[in-house]
This record gives sequence, C-alpha cells and structure tokens, in this order.
Amino acid sequence: MTKSNEEIHIQGVPIADGIAIGALHFLKINEQFSIPEFSITFDQVSGEIDRYRKALVSSREELEKLQFLLYYEGSNEAAQIIESHIKMLEDPLITIEIEEKIGAMLKNTESVFHHAMNDYKKLFININKRDVNCSLLDVQDLLDRILKHLLPNSCINDESIPSHCILSARELFPTAIARVSTNHIRAIVTEIGGMTSHIAIIARSRRIPYVSNIDVNSLEKISGVNVIIDGNSGKMIINPQTETVKWYKREKKEIVYHLINEKPKRITCTSDGVEIDVQANLDSLYDLKLLKEYNVGAIGLLRSEFLYLQKETQSFNEEEQFVLYKRLMQLAGNIEVSFRVFDVGSDKNYFKLNLVEPNPALGCRSIRFLMKHKEIFASQIRAILRAANFGKLKLLLPLISDVEELKQAKEFIYLQIKQLKKDGHIIKDSIQIGCMVEAPSFVIMCDQIIKECDFLSIGTNDLTQYTLAIDRSNPQTCDIYTPLHPSIIRMIKQITEEADRQNVPIGICGEVASNQHFTPTLIGIGLRKISCAARFIPMIRKVIENVNVRDEEIKLKSILR
Repeated sequence: MTKSNEEIHIQGVPIADGIAIGALHFLKINEQFSIPEFSITFDQVSGEIDRYRKALVSSREELEKLQFLLYYEGSNEAAQIIESHIKMLEDPLITIEIEEKIGAMLKNTESVFHHAMNDYKKLFININKRDVNCSLLDVQDLLDRILKHLLPNSCINDESIPSHCILSARELFPTAIARVSTNHIRAIVTEIGGMTSHIAIIARSRRIPYVSNIDVNSLEKISGVNVIIDGNSGKMIINPQTETVKWYKREKKEIVYHLINEKPKRITCTSDGVEIDVQANLDSLYDLKLLKEYNVGAIGLLRSEFLYLQKETQSFNEEEQFVLYKRLMQLAGNIEVSFRVFDVGSDKNYFKLNLVEPNPALGCRSIRFLMKHKEIFASQIRAILRAANFGKLKLLLPLISDVEELKQAKEFIYLQIKQLKKDGHIIKDSIQIGCMVEAPSFVIMCDQIIKECDFLSIGTNDLTQYTLAIDRSNPQTCDIYTPLHPSIIRMIKQITEEADRQNVPIGICGEVASNQHFTPTLIGIGLRKISCAARFIPMIRKVIENVNVRDEEIKLKSILR
C-alpha cells in the first residue's frame, strides 16, 4: 500500500469502542540489538550483581510511577495489570537465580540475563500458578524494561510517539500504551490482540478506541496519513474524504472525539438553561494545546507532582521549578490554573527520603508531609508565587483535615511572600488559596474551615477511600469502592450547600467528574464546576446538554431519603 488520496476501508475486529481520527503512526518494537558478552573475574562479580540490582530498582520505580499515574487517571484495571509486572520483579527466577548465574557463569550481567530470558519465558506459566496474572507478552515487556536499564544506550530505548496519533503496530506491550498520555494516542490498530488481552483491557480502561486483526505490514509505508478508527464496528478508514468525516459527525449517535472543527462554547448549559463550567485536570504541559482546542477556561486541578513524574524537570530546586512553572503559565495564557502543591508521601516517595510507614494512606502525606519537610514546601511555594506573575494562578492545598492545619499552612505561605519581597522579587499582593475536600473531618467541620478558604475542590478519590474505609488501590476491595455511595452523596451535598451559603466557589475534580454516568447526579447535588481529564471534556459537555436540573434534584431526594 502506498500513499494516495484514495479512501480505503479495511475491516478488522472491534476491541475497544469509540471513534477517532488522526495521523497514522507505525511503531516498530522488538528491534534486534546486540548484547555484549565478555568474561569477568571473581572480584567483579559483586559489582555486576550490584549493577543488576540497580536495574531492578529502576524498573520497579518506573512501574510504580506508571501505576500511580493510572490510578489517579481512574484507570484502575490498567493499574492492576502494572501490578502484575511489579510482582514479577519479586520472583526468585528474576532476582536470586540471575545473581547466582552471574557468579557461576562469570559473564557480564546483560549477557547472563539475556541467556536466562528464554528459560524464564518457558516457566512463566508457573508464575501464573503463583497468582501472578501475566502473559508471555507481559514477561517480554518486563524483561526488555530491565535490559533497557542494563544497556541504557542501546537501541531498545522507547521510540517517541507524536501527539494525537493513531498508533499502529503488529503487537504492543501493555506498558507501551499505559505509559503514554491518552492525549498522544487517539486510537490503536494492531494485527495481534484479542478482547481479553492486557492491551485491550488498558485501552478500554483509558477509553482509547482499538481495532485489531488488521494486516499492518503495509501500514508502515503510509505513516502520517489521516485515518478514522471506528472501534464500534472494527473498521479502519484510510484517507477519509470530507463526506465520510461529515457522515461520522452527523450519523453516529456515539460521541465522536477529535472530529469537532468548530470551536466549542466555554460554558455548557443544561437543557433547562443552567450554566455548568467544565474545567480540566492537567498532568502535563503537552495537554495545554488540547485545552485550547476545547476552549477550556480553567484548569480545576494541576497535579504538580506529575510534572516531576514525567521528568519535566530533573530536580526540584526553586529556580528550576520557577522556570518550569513560568513556562506553564505562559503556555496557559488566559486559562486559570488551580495549582495543587505536591501531593506526596511515603506511598509516592519521589524525594527519596527513605520514608517507611505501615499505612501510607493514613500517614505523613500531602500537606502533612510538606509541613514536616518545609524546605521542600518553601522551594515550591516560592517558585509558584514567582510564576504567578505570568498568568492566572490559584493555590490548592491537598488533604486539609483541620482548621488549625490550614491556618498554619497559610501562615507559612504568607511568610514566603514576605521573604520573596524582601529578596527583591515582585509578588502579587494577593493570591487565592483553596483546599481539596478529601477528608471526612473536613466535611464535618466545613462551616469553620470554609471561612479560611477562597475556593474549594472536592477530591472524591480520597474522600471515598477514607469514608468507606476502602483502599482504592487494593485489587481485593476495588469492586466495592463506590464513589457515589449514598454517604458520599450526602457529604458532597453538605459541603456544596455550606460553600454556597458562605459564597465560596466550589467544584469537583475527583474520578467521578470524568464519569459521564455520574454527571447528572453531580449537577443535581448543586455542583456547577466540574473538572475532569481533558479527553472526557467533549463527552461530559454532551451529557450536560441533556440534563434537566429539576429532574435530577427530584431523583436525588429519593436517593437521600
């Protein structure tokens, strides 16, 4: 197949529904690469073992960061697949036996590891028997990841994937999809892959349209050509003509992503005329362009620790943070940014402080962590305050659970403002400081805490976890993790009514904000600001247009009887 203007229809197998249009990008994976092999002495064995252990640690850190990103995106099924990769790293065949073979064979680590790969792949069925849910593709995915750290300059490094592409490959590793922003991948086309494959589960979890059973041999030659992927019917359309695009926009009842040419309205109205402001959760600078395409007026939640996870910066001293945050604000332009300070702790130990806690979710995390590590908090706050001069920025504090805790955090922020001015920096006279509503204690004491807030954002992920006493990242309990349990609805209603009474703006930014099935209920509760992952904005706006507020208020009364 060669590039031409002819429209070509190819029938495949539908794996994950949805429709997308974009430029085709063919991804080459599993390229052959040479692995050096040489003898070592007994004295060098400990050094080679140490190098191998470091590769395992680096691989684990990458997977844990990826898993964290997926959980916070709401892709719980995808995150559990990454958990199977993490468990494989603990298997004796990967740990003890490789170390023993290095000593026995007296060869360099990568050659020993490479030879042991085939043995491990033959035995991966036994891993399944030990309750690790993986496949041969998962095994190869993990082994290549470890090898990448042993051979950092080899050609097995990840290939860059362009923004907004239709990704095509013969077969894809699970982490090849999980690690990439969904705003980079509009859809997936593969030759190999079934409904129950891990790639399929991840695609459905992240709502990426996916068609399989397509002969991809000829697709490499037409990389860059526009295609439509119809994940509902399993069809791939190469070089779609204007009428075909119009047909998809006009005739399809499903919400069609990335086919909107006209600029959408910033404020969406319900069917009975109530205005709802759909804002965006932001994890990456790359998503800013998409927000402008969607005409989003505000970033309801900027997760600042994600900028660190995605290696936007290599260290977090004040000056480097300032440069990053300044660039972010300049790119945002007139888009208002609610900048959440680092939400970290021993469960997200990005600062390598060797934190160990028996229950990280209930430990020294978020604002508690920052107030105990004030040098980290000060460097970030100072950088944020300096960057605030370049746009519309608000400060958002995570996991506030007490009035005094909030007052102390605010006093610390005011101290940084005073010090910055003393150092000769021009700082805005006032900056709005808001709180995440994530702890049940906040809701119980909301009439007092709200007096100290300029705005509020409800984080349903943690609020649900703490209220229902369910670890949302635990595969054993995720099936009973219910973000709109009646108790959670009561809490959201209580905090919303109190915020309205005190005339304090309130929105919601948790996982439920991205779920179209929950949107009518949130509006019925009284919320008028909904901040969701960028890719869900068109869908959420479409749902809002069909909501009748009065009807939802009546339904809510029956739920809360």
